[in-house]
Amino acid sequence: MNSTQLLEEPLAPAAAPLPFDATILFKALHYQLLVAIEQGHDLKPDECLWIEAMGDVTVPGRTQTEVKHFRDDLTDSHLNFWNTVKNWLHERFDCSSYKTLVLLTSQDFGAQSSLKDWNTMSAAQRLAVMEEIAGHTPAAPDTSAPTVTPTIPAPPDAPSLHDDEGTAEHATGRKPSKARTTQQYVLAMERRAALMEVLERMHIAHGQPDLPARLNNYMTRHLKTIRPSLQQQYMDDLLGFMFSAGRVLGGWKITHQEFAAKLTTLAQLYMKHPSEFPQVDKGALEDQINLDEVRAKLFAQKILEIDGEKYLRDAALHRLMAEKSIADLYRDQVLFKHMLDGYLNIHRSNHLAEREAAMLDCENDVDGNKLKKESLKFYLARLKAWPAPFCNMNNTMVEFRNGIYHMLADEISEKKEEEFHWRLWL
Repeated sequence: MNSTQLLEEPLAPAAAPLPFDATILFKALHYQLLVAIEQGHDLKPDECLWIEAMGDVTVPGRTQTEVKHFRDDLTDSHLNFWNTVKNWLHERFDCSSYKTLVLLTSQDFGAQSSLKDWNTMSAAQRLAVMEEIAGHTPAAPDTSAPTVTPTIPAPPDAPSLHDDEGTAEHATGRKPSKARTTQQYVLAMERRAALMEVLERMHIAHGQPDLPARLNNYMTRHLKTIRPSLQQQYMDDLLGFMFSAGRVLGGWKITHQEFAAKLTTLAQLYMKHPSEFPQVDKGALEDQINLDEVRAKLFAQKILEIDGEKYLRDAALHRLMAEKSIADLYRDQVLFKHMLDGYLNIHRSNHLAEREAAMLDCENDVDGNKLKKESLKFYLARLKAWPAPFCNMNNTMVEFRNGIYHMLADEISEKKEEEFHWRLWL
C-alpha cells in the first residue's frame, strides 16, 4: 500500500482535506492492521503473518493479500486492480509459493465492469477480459508535455474517471496514462507465463466493509466475552501490539504463538468475568480532584482530625478510583450489590477490630498530640496492608481497597460503635 494509491479516490471525510492532511494514510493503515488481525485468528501453530514485507498482509505458503480502503467503484481500468497484478509480477515475487492471491478492497464493481464475474472465471477467461479492457484504451503517441498529477484527493463521491482515460488520451494526444502504461506492462508477452500463474490464484474480495463497519464486525464477532466498556481499549491495545515499534523494526512478523499470547493477556485484563483486577487511569481521575470541595466531606474530616492533611489528595484519588472501578463493574454486569455489600462488611468489621486493638495500646495516653501521632501511624499502617481480593480477582489494587476505606468513612452509621474512624480516641 503506498501514498500514491491512497491519494486517488480514498475513503475521506466529507470536506475536502488539506494537502497536508495525513489522516487518510492512518485510516488505511488501521484498515490493513485490522485485516491482519482477522487473519491472525486463522493462523495454525506453525504459521506466521508478515505485514508489508512481502505485500500488505502475507501468510507464507498460504495467502498474500493486498488491502485497499477506497470508496469509488472498482472499474475496469482502476489502478487498484492493475497495480495489484503488477506487484505480483515483480521478478522477486514467487507467486507459486501461495495458494491464493487476494485483492481485498472496500470497493464494489462498477455497474458496467467486465471484472464482475472474476471469481468464477478460469485463468484464460480472466486474461481475455484483461486484454479486452486494454484494447478499449489504445496507446497514443507521446506528443504533449507530461500531465502533472494533483496531490489533493478528489472528493469521495466524485465520479470515477478511470474508464475514460484511454479516450481522453486519444482525443488530446497526451502521454499514455498511468493506467494504460500499467496495462501494457502487465500484458506484455514476456510476462505472460508469470501472469497466468497469478491469474490462476487471484481472488477479488470486493465490497468489503469500510473501517468503522469492519471494526464493528470484528468486535461483534470476537469480543463477546469482553466487557463492553473496555472493548475500545481492548482494540487499541491489540492494534498497538500489531504496530509496535520493535515489531516494525524487526521485520513486522507476527507468529501464531505471539498472537495467541496477546489474546490471552487481553482476555485476562478485559474479560467480562476477569481473573485480574481491572486497571484504572489514575491521571484522568487526578484532574477531577478539588481539595477545597474534598475537605468538606466526612471522610476527609476524619483524616484532618488526625493531622493527615498531606495525605488528603491521595485519599480523594483512591476514593475516586474505587468508585470508578465499582461503577464500571456494575455497568458491565460483573459486579452485583450483594458482592459489594459483602466486601464492604468484611472491611468494616476488620477495621473496627483493628482500631479497637490499637486503642487498647493507647488507653493510658492523655496527650492529644501523641494520640494524633499514633492515630496517623495507625492510618498509614492500614493503608499499606495487603488488600483482600475483590470478587476473587488477582492483584486487587491497594488503592482500590483504600478507596473502600474512605467510602466507609463517609457513611453515617446508625450505631455509634460501628462508626468508621481513624482516631484512636472516643
